[in-house]
Amino acid sequence: MEKQNSVAKVLRVIGIAIMIGGFFFAIIIGSSAPEGGLFWSSALTVLFSGFTTGMLFVGFSEVIALLQKIYNRLHQDRFETSASSSSNVPKGGEQKNWHPSPQDLEAILELYQDKNVREIKASPYEDYCVVQIEGEEHIEVVELGGFKPKKVSAESEPELVNNLQKWFNNYSSS
Repeated sequence: MEKQNSVAKVLRVIGIAIMIGGFFFAIIIGSSAPEGGLFWSSALTVLFSGFTTGMLFVGFSEVIALLQKIYNRLHQDRFETSASSSSNVPKGGEQKNWHPSPQDLEAILELYQDKNVREIKASPYEDYCVVQIEGEEHIEVVELGGFKPKKVSAESEPELVNNLQKWFNNYSSS
């Protein structure tokens, strides 16, 4: 079952309510003319304003819903691993063939400027590198997907860090 965003639902309901309210308010404004006449220009202005504002809310809700679907798909794909693969590489069991750029490597070294970096290795997950510090057994995971590298902790992404630790152990033992 796919997770849906509650903010998108609320914005959609607000947008529909604004359009319905604008319609009824336009009828009230239009029929409030003295001597039983109609204020067409005022009614059309209110109707157009209500429709436009409501559609903006509905549009924003659709954007949020689409972003939630993209996030769900990316999050699901990241942690799907092949059951038959012993090295815990991503879905399909094949190694992703990507390499960090020289600028990425330089930025990672800058991130670890106070430590002696022994090895930086591109992981099977695109935009994730494994960093091994001199004198430490465990590895550190760095995400390269943003403007600058970011350390990924075992508390924030335990499954990712565990999978990469197993992968690195298999890689370094072979």
